[in-house]
Amino acid sequence: MKMEYDSDKNGTNVSGINSGNVTIGNVSGQVAIGKNIIQTQSLGRIDLEELRKSLLDFQEWIAKLGLSSEDQSIINGDISAAIKEANKDKPVLSKIKERFENSVNTIKKTGKTIKDISELYEVAEKIAKLIGIGLSFLS
Repeated sequence: MKMEYDSDKNGTNVSGINSGNVTIGNVSGQVAIGKNIIQTQSLGRIDLEELRKSLLDFQEWIAKLGLSSEDQSIINGDISAAIKEANKDKPVLSKIKERFENSVNTIKKTGKTIKDISELYEVAEKIAKLIGIGLSFLS
């Protein structure tokens, strides 16, 4: 699609984006093109409540994996930090995402998988969708 450049429109109507600010809404996952990029992703009120509940459920189901107390403690710490961030007035999604990814990676390092318990996988899948992580990461 060929568009004409109009410098008065702050980067709109161009072939590619040459200048100005661009807002992209309702994106699931990461999008980054160019330099000097600042990305933010926010969750609506309903999504935040669902995320908080799902993180708490995830934390409860982790106990059923039969992990060592050390691994259990590491995972609980990450999920507790994610829950704490989700409870803030303006939670930072990237912090929640990082903590959740850390907990999944800790589980993987033990040789267990989230799929070992179907209820845990269902909760993890819900969290992954809410925070924009591909489901293949859970395997």
